[in-house]
Amino acid sequence: MNSIDSKENRRFKSWKKLKDKKYRKITGTLLVEGVVVIEEVMAEGYVKELIVDKEKVEQHRSLIEKAEADVTLLDHRLFNELVSTETDQGILALCRSFLADAASLPECGRFLYADGVQDPGNFGGMIRSAEAFHFDGVLVGPGTVDPTNDKCIRASMASAFRLPVAYVTDEELFAYKDRGALFAALDIRGESMAVEGENKNIVLIVGNEARGIREELLEKVDLRLRIPMKETIDSLNANVAASIAMFVIEGGGQ
Repeated sequence: MNSIDSKENRRFKSWKKLKDKKYRKITGTLLVEGVVVIEEVMAEGYVKELIVDKEKVEQHRSLIEKAEADVTLLDHRLFNELVSTETDQGILALCRSFLADAASLPECGRFLYADGVQDPGNFGGMIRSAEAFHFDGVLVGPGTVDPTNDKCIRASMASAFRLPVAYVTDEELFAYKDRGALFAALDIRGESMAVEGENKNIVLIVGNEARGIREELLEKVDLRLRIPMKETIDSLNANVAASIAMFVIEGGGQ
């Protein structure tokens, strides 16, 4: 095992830069927090290195011993500069990015499209639900929070490493429609949650938490979905609403 005690260490400085989206993109790497998530990501083969707080080595001995990646022990104070949670577990994983290229995605299938979703917790939860309800991938539109954001990764609970997630242009999005995909949008102006058929080729569009879906995109929609609710409630959390819609599209409740 390697050991780092100086904040001038080149590798430590590089890890700190991973808080920046641009640096994550340049290096194709990111940091993952949390024992459960790290174990799941390890199983998918994305972990390049484990970074362990020197004060918590024994706590993670079993995980360290079964890791096929390199292990580096980091000074406690330096470790605290890398984590984003207030009560960290004393272990991080340096991982390869999970982001896929849009061209590598299936040409048809069930997809979730995020159009300006801003909250990383919401988006991470949507990615997890997309995996749970057998969607084939997640498409990231303009203005959407970076899916490699640490909070987004924690909320997805490693689903982002198992389900294809890719940035797409509007042209790449509309190509799905050209190939026969049904475009369905969550919209407060919709009439019902009725989605007929097997829905094996569909794009579910979820918009910004405050502004909703771009009007130019709504013009392309075939079906506007509205979740029936008690009259005293006018909206749901974006992740909750998207998860309900994915459940219905997958055939739940029928």
